[in-house]
This record gives sequence, C-alpha cells and structure tokens, in this order.
Amino acid sequence: MPWINQYNHMKKILLPIFILGVWITGCKENNEDPIPVDQFTTQLSGELGGQSISANSSAIQGIYYADQGESIGSLEASATLPNGERLTFFLNEAKVGTLTLTQIFPAVMEGNSFGLRSEKPDKAGEKVQAIPGTYVKYLKSANTFFAISGKITIKIEGDNLTFDWEVTFKDVQGNTFTSKGTLNLKDFKSNQKPKAEISNPTSNLNILSISPDYGKAGTEVVIKGAGFSALSTENKVKLGDLSLEPTSSSATEIKVKIPENGSHGKFKIEVLGSSVESGTFYYEPMVLSLNKTSAKVGEEITITGKHFDADKALLEVKIGAKVMELVSSTLTSIQVKIPAGTESGKVSVARKGRSAIEGPDFTIAADPVATGPAIGDIFETLSGNLTFEEVIVNSHEYGPFWTIEIDKEKNVLYAVGEKGLVSINLSNKSITKVVNTSSEIYRSEIGIINAATIPQTIFASPDGNLYGIKSVFSVPLSPTNVFKLNLESKAVTMLGNSKFNNGAGVNGIFVGTNKSIYIPEFTSGYHLASYDENLGNRNVLIQGMTGGLATFIIPMGANSFRLVRDNTLNSLKYHEINGTEASGEVAMGATLSGMQVGGQVLTLPVGLDQAGGNIYGLFGGAAGNVANYPQFEYTLGVQSGATGNFQKKGGFKIKQTFEYLGTTYYLSSKKTFNKIMGVDKDGSIYFLISTPMTSQGVQVAGPLGGIYKVKFQ
Repeated sequence: MPWINQYNHMKKILLPIFILGVWITGCKENNEDPIPVDQFTTQLSGELGGQSISANSSAIQGIYYADQGESIGSLEASATLPNGERLTFFLNEAKVGTLTLTQIFPAVMEGNSFGLRSEKPDKAGEKVQAIPGTYVKYLKSANTFFAISGKITIKIEGDNLTFDWEVTFKDVQGNTFTSKGTLNLKDFKSNQKPKAEISNPTSNLNILSISPDYGKAGTEVVIKGAGFSALSTENKVKLGDLSLEPTSSSATEIKVKIPENGSHGKFKIEVLGSSVESGTFYYEPMVLSLNKTSAKVGEEITITGKHFDADKALLEVKIGAKVMELVSSTLTSIQVKIPAGTESGKVSVARKGRSAIEGPDFTIAADPVATGPAIGDIFETLSGNLTFEEVIVNSHEYGPFWTIEIDKEKNVLYAVGEKGLVSINLSNKSITKVVNTSSEIYRSEIGIINAATIPQTIFASPDGNLYGIKSVFSVPLSPTNVFKLNLESKAVTMLGNSKFNNGAGVNGIFVGTNKSIYIPEFTSGYHLASYDENLGNRNVLIQGMTGGLATFIIPMGANSFRLVRDNTLNSLKYHEINGTEASGEVAMGATLSGMQVGGQVLTLPVGLDQAGGNIYGLFGGAAGNVANYPQFEYTLGVQSGATGNFQKKGGFKIKQTFEYLGTTYYLSSKKTFNKIMGVDKDGSIYFLISTPMTSQGVQVAGPLGGIYKVKFQ
C-alpha cells in the first residue's frame, strides 16, 4: 500500500533524527554549553556583605601579565561598583583550576596603604617577591580590606575567562563578612603587560618614630611607620618582653599606653609573622624612698625606686641644686656620695638630657665638730654690737688649721689643716674632706708634714679649681711648689716653681677669669709677676718694690685685685692691679687711723678682704712685747666702696689662754705667713685664732683655738 511505503520511508528518515535529538538532549542535561563567543560579555554579578553587587564591561578592567614565551601569566581584574567601591582580584596563575587564598596582607588597611608580608610561614619577615600570591582586595571609603581566606575557581574557553569566587573578609572591629559571585572577562589577554609592571601591594614594615620616647606609666605613645594593620588584633605590640594592647591602630600609626610593670626597652611590632623594632623608650624615673633622710657631706645615701639605669653615666642625681657623685646604679637603686657644697633640699633624679623628677626632702647634717669652749670663755666684746660663732676648732680631726680661703659665690670656706684640707659650707656648717695629706699638695721634700710645710696660700678660682703655693719653708728643695687642685675630681696639677727664697713671704695668689696667675715674688728684689695658666710666660708687673713685703691680696673683680704691703697700719700701702696694668703705690695709713688699738701706730693688720665693693679689715695690737703672746685687743672696720676712711664697727679681746713651760699665754689672731682672715658674701668676718708654733713647725697647744665668725652691724 502506498501509505505504508510512505510511512516506512519516513520512519527511515525520522528515526536517526530522533535518536540524535535524544542524545543531544541527554548531553545538555549533564554539560552546559559555554556561552558562544559572539554572545560572551564582560560582566560581574554576586553579593558582598549580604548586598547584591554587579558591574558591566565599562566598569571592569583586566590586565594580563606575561613575559615573552610564557604560556601562563597572572591576571588582575578590577571592578568599580555602582556605589564607588572597588573590588580587585589578583590571580597569580591564570589557568583552569581552583586557587585557595591564604592571608598574606593585613585584613584592614587604610586607602592606598601597603603591608609587607611573606607567603610562606618559614619566610616570615622577608620581603615579598615581585609577583604576590593570589589576593582579593576590597576598597571601601577610607579602608582597604584584604580577604583572609576563600577560593577562586577559574574556567577558560578560548580567549574568554570566567571565575567564581567565595571569600571572607574582616572589618575594623574584627567581624567577618563574605563575598561570592562570578566574573566574566572577555578576551582576557587583550590588555597584556610584562610581569615587571605588576602592582605589588607590599612595602617594608617599618617604624619611623615613637613619640614621646620618654615618660611615666600611663603615657600614650604614638608609633608611626608603615605596614601596620588597621585591625588592632593583627598588630602584636611588645615593649621589651611585655605585651601591650594597642588603644588604636591604622596602617601608619599605632597608639599604646605605657604599663606600670614595664621597663626601658624597644617597641617590637609583629604583623602576620613579620616584625620590626623601634628605638628605645625610657621610663621616667620614680623615687620611692631613701635609706636615710639626713646625712653629712661626704657620706653615701641609697635611693630606691624604679626605672633608673644600670649605667650610672646616663643618670644625674641632685640634692637641691647640687649634683651628686654617683657611686653605682641599677634599675631600682642609686648610690650617691654627697659632695662638698651640698645644701639641704629635695632629692631629684633625671635621665641626662631629660627633666628631673623630684623625690623627698633631704637634710644635710652639720659635721659634728670637736666643740671648743663656750663663746663667752673666748671673746670679750669691748665695743660694737658683735656676735661670735664657732666654725671649726683646731682639735678637729684635720686640724690644727693654718690657712683659710672663702669662695663667696659658693659660700664655702676652705681650711688647710695639718692633717688635711676641708671645705665648710657656711650656710649649714657642714664639713667635707677635700684631700688628706696623701695629696700632692701636701708632699714634703723634707720628709715631714706640719704647719711649716703645708700649703701657705690658696685661692678659689671661678673655674672650679683651688690654686695654691706650698710653704716657703720647703721651697729651696721643691722644684714645683705652685699647684692646681680640681675640686670635683681632686686631681692635682703641679704647675711650676714661683721665684722666691726661703724666708720671703708669699702671702697670696690670685687667678683671674683671664686665666692669668698672679704671684708676689722675691728674687733679686721684690716683684709682682703674672703667668699664664700653665705658669709660663712670666710678666713682671711691679718690679723692685721696697718698704715692706706683700701682706695681703684683696680680690676686687674678675681680673683685678689690690696688693697690700707692709706690716703696720701707719705704713700700709697698696697697688691696684687690673689685668696687665699695675698702679703705683697708694698709702693707706691715713685711712686706717680709726682702727688703731689704744692709739698705737704699731697696730698690726690681721687681714683685709672685699665683699660687695666694700673692704673689711681686722686689726690687732697689744702693749709690751708681742712676741711673748700677751693679750691682744682687736678692732674691725669697713671701708665703704673701697675708698675713704675705715669706719670702726667694734672691738674685742681674746681671753682664752694656754700654758707653756709653766707660763700662761693668750691665744691670738695675728698676721703670719699664712692667710688667716676672710669675709663671706654677707660681710661677716672669719678669722683663725691659735697658739704659737715651735721652730719645728708644731703648735705649742695645737688643739686650742680654731676658726670663728664675727658678725656686726
């Protein structure tokens, strides 16, 4: 039948087509066809932090990095989202497969910030190579977020590349948020560049500054640098070995507070395995206690506290305004020695170059002196309103004393004793040993040390040195008798030999701020000469003086003084010295008539000194043979403005006596080869009273007498 033939014919034609259709349909169920090339478009769709995101081809840029001859390159794809945010993917190998993300950058950075990180844990801290690992970066407002984990699955069909992503981020508070989606990139190799142009978001982790670098516990320190994380928990901060919690963090700045239990040290910042150290932060010292609240000059005290230093050279300790001598120090204690000139005040400790931290009050105790007789048993006031005080007695362990000098600026009296040189703080009477007889200034060429061989005259110079001349009795044997004693270090420099012969007095030395040294001399005539600071370049200022040897040098200014000559009031005369200029002699007798004792023209000058522009004098005399030590009568007076007549301020007698070979004699204060009188800055007179000396240089009654102060109106 014809229709059957038609059916069989159609069956033969349709059956293969049906079978082919079924096969094709089955294939589509299991394998989705790629988008045809002519229908493939660049686009992004997905979600970020729970919100849908999308971008079209105009908002997406792809850069393929490959060098010549390479079959697989790197890919950077950036998409600008409609709200202005930006999502960037970097695939270090653009090939089919799945890339797993590991955190190689801080989770949160500031906009355009970079951080140094190494891909491999065993290379922590090393600089990342030119091609970084795969990363996803999300730029939002002022922050840049780097994905901390996730994966990217890549598909490639011809020149087109598609990848699906699913990654996790952290925000500034450390909370996580996710993103997933798909990005199609048409002709992904069309914008090709060499790998050398890959933009690597890395830089050196570093610390540029810490501010402040000194402070107490609770101080907030700002650490500035690069490569930090804006997520505080990713920044591990230590001060030394002590971990700190940042109070705030950014990619370029971390703030921390200094803890109570820390110590000096460097800040160490570690971010994801990389670390860097700062310069040293120093704690402000804390003074907690003293082992004593009162001590004498020369004694040691221990300061207990925190944040000192094991290197004592880095510290400075003061009591009041006086710098202490540091013996030793640790982080928690400092041992100091109290130097001469220290007055009561607050203890303070400072790291050198930093402000000082005050501690408790400290009292300088007066060195207990070998107390002499009551003042009323020594002095009898004849006229004037006079007040006497004991300063130091000859029975002191460094006495008896024979030479004194007053530093008016420091308000300190130096006393040369037979057993050592001491300084006495005139504000509180505290006594400090300067040197003992082992010092070069006491070295005796004749093998003994007594009043005949010790320094005869001294001068306290503004440069912190004590200049002096050893006794004339040892001069013929002494090649160097002029010395300089550094009061801080106690070092002695023997400068040279001044020119005089045995028996010629050297009753003074003066050192100017011009560093010239002035010395009276006796060699083929009587002269006054100046020298340079090394006792060289001798220059004779006054030559061939007659009519009395030098008696006193009265300092008048920085580079000026008066050289006073002769032994009795009516014959006294002086020369005015200023630098290298010396005046002719000026007679003083007429100005001193009111100072004569009992009208005696043979009244002797005990001493002359200047303070505040006025000249102060102490004078004494007695009836009969003065060589037999009778009782002397003394007057004291002032020449206002160093001109005109001396005005008498009072008179007194010394009534203390001593016994010698069965005879009673009086102690006295009278001119010797040594300087025995001086004036402090307030115009009070200090003078030495003593017993006579034997021809062997030993005092007849050495323990008696001492240095006393007299005040008057």
